[in-house]
Amino acid sequence: MLLTDLVTPPDTALCTAAEEMARMASDPFLYNHVSRSFVFGALTARATGMQHDPELFYIAAMLHDLGLTEQYMADDRFEVDAAEAAASFLAAQNVEQSRIDRVWDAIALHTTFSIPQKKSPEAALVQIGAGLDVGVIPHDQITPEVMEQVLDAYPRLGFKKAMEQALTRIYKAKPMTAMHNFGADVAHRHVPGFHQPHFCDVMHGADFPE
Repeated sequence: MLLTDLVTPPDTALCTAAEEMARMASDPFLYNHVSRSFVFGALTARATGMQHDPELFYIAAMLHDLGLTEQYMADDRFEVDAAEAAASFLAAQNVEQSRIDRVWDAIALHTTFSIPQKKSPEAALVQIGAGLDVGVIPHDQITPEVMEQVLDAYPRLGFKKAMEQALTRIYKAKPMTAMHNFGADVAHRHVPGFHQPHFCDVMHGADFPE
């Protein structure tokens, strides 16, 4: 079965505009990442029967890393910078506030474990899609044939190294945004034997051919 038979972006003016926004702002490796994130999330929703708003999910998935781009990098965590950029885009399109809030949550929370699943299916799917592409979520539910089609459509373009460099640039410019979660500090000091997996090791160890 072709990938286009399994996953198709919603055919709305808002989704077209969001896709163009992501394409224009993002380096090719990043644009392909957010595109794969949408595809992986959509495949998960299809496989599990998860009910969600396809338009809101697509917009959130495509815009979730705007905070890593030169154009939309601001002063907050890159996740929040992206959420704010997406919210401004939607407000300019006269989207109702409740829908803007769902996109904001899905983007701002996509690197935060556990919470997205409690907020909305769109937030859960953005995290699943992005997490699967980064390698923190296994992709064993996706057949090799489908995976090959995804990677043919949106090549990884040296994603591991490029993403690591993009994040490093952000944290060099805004080091405090890497320290907003104090849980690891407490655990390192007070929980015997606590070990926190290193994000870079997890990403580089992901089961992708590069």
